[in-house]
Amino acid sequence: MTTLVRADLQTRLAELAYAHSVPGASFALLADDRVTVAAAGVLSLDTGVEATPDTVFQLASIGKSYTATVVVHLAEQGRLDLDAPVRDVLPDFKVADPQVTEQVTPRHLLTHTSGIAGECFTDTGRGDDRLRLYVEQCAELGQDLPLGATMSYCNTGYCILGRIIEVVTGQVWDTAMRELLFEPLSLARTITLPEDGLAFRLAWGHLSEPGKPPRPSPVWCPVPRSLGPAGTICATAEDTLAFLRAHMEGRFPAEMQQPHVDVPDRWVTGAHWGLGWIVDEWDGRRVFGHDGNTGVQASRMRAVPEAGVAAVLLTNGGDTTALWRELWDDVVREQCGVAMPSMPEPADGDPLAGADAIVGRYERYGIRTDVERVGDALRARTSVIEPLASQMPDEEPADWVVRPSNAGDGVYVARPEGYDEWIPMVVFEIEGERYLHMAARAEPLVKGSGPDL
Repeated sequence: MTTLVRADLQTRLAELAYAHSVPGASFALLADDRVTVAAAGVLSLDTGVEATPDTVFQLASIGKSYTATVVVHLAEQGRLDLDAPVRDVLPDFKVADPQVTEQVTPRHLLTHTSGIAGECFTDTGRGDDRLRLYVEQCAELGQDLPLGATMSYCNTGYCILGRIIEVVTGQVWDTAMRELLFEPLSLARTITLPEDGLAFRLAWGHLSEPGKPPRPSPVWCPVPRSLGPAGTICATAEDTLAFLRAHMEGRFPAEMQQPHVDVPDRWVTGAHWGLGWIVDEWDGRRVFGHDGNTGVQASRMRAVPEAGVAAVLLTNGGDTTALWRELWDDVVREQCGVAMPSMPEPADGDPLAGADAIVGRYERYGIRTDVERVGDALRARTSVIEPLASQMPDEEPADWVVRPSNAGDGVYVARPEGYDEWIPMVVFEIEGERYLHMAARAEPLVKGSGPDL
């Protein structure tokens, strides 16, 4: 395998990063059995140090695919049963729902179908016991939706999977990941702990607001060590591509890339979820990958295995989504002939069409979404509520413009005030109960909330 640094690719990456206010970016492409890398911008706007292809970025939730890989590897070795209750490995495991406590399995956690409250961000410290302590405090967690009902993104589940890795291997998660995955794949620039980053060229995250230039974050990473299995892995783009390529080439079970559950909102992530992977079909070609965002750094990766093409983009702020879409269309599409699907757009006509089907109050763990009529328009407000409000005291409510979409009944689009991009809001039912699927999360309609709040 040959790794090349292409000047034309670096030029295009730099142009797009500047256009989308991305301080620094790194990109890796696999095509024709050759890896090409590029980097643009700076590690931090404070220091001005140049970003290079060997810069280490935060992978954020892409790290879930790494955790899933080790879990499935342990199952393949016969050391873990994906369909046996979690309590078979963690006898003291407990959540608020007794039935879920007894019946939830690693497969539920891998596919985001446990229904367990997904945004539990409790910081249990820097010690090697932080995952044990994290799982202990899950005892009070309720359900965002019924066990196995549908996909709703669950950070909590991946922290529980990290603890399962620890118990099965007898090692802390960081050590198990290094010995079972990083070292066998020769991922020399892939780390789990911030102090390990001192040996590398490390990107610093930036905060971004519409209409304002990005500014360096006051902290390097806002994700605590207790959330490690869900999102603290860091790596270069080339290392990340090597991990993705290992899955393309069959070094891990193909079952991971198979659809296990349909996603109500098939646009933001993909139409299906596998075991730790987003699974989709673009222009008739199978695609798999993952995305990540810590709030100050963001990442994207996708593979088109039948074409032998894969791409990874790592950034430290700015509009990563717009950069990713343009880069894919400019660079990756010519390699595989596969276009990234377009997002739903507002439909022409009455902006209140279908309003009765969506208006109401929806709540999941720590998050409330109110959708209501305001004059001749639909508006939404998302708010952080307890128990997350105490952990995120500076988080302000977000106001959204909501419109019916061109994607059919039950699909709406929304965008925050000041932003240009629309994202889907999908209304669906489970056993007669209404839910809202937005940003890969399901929120149930609050009992007693009618069509007008």
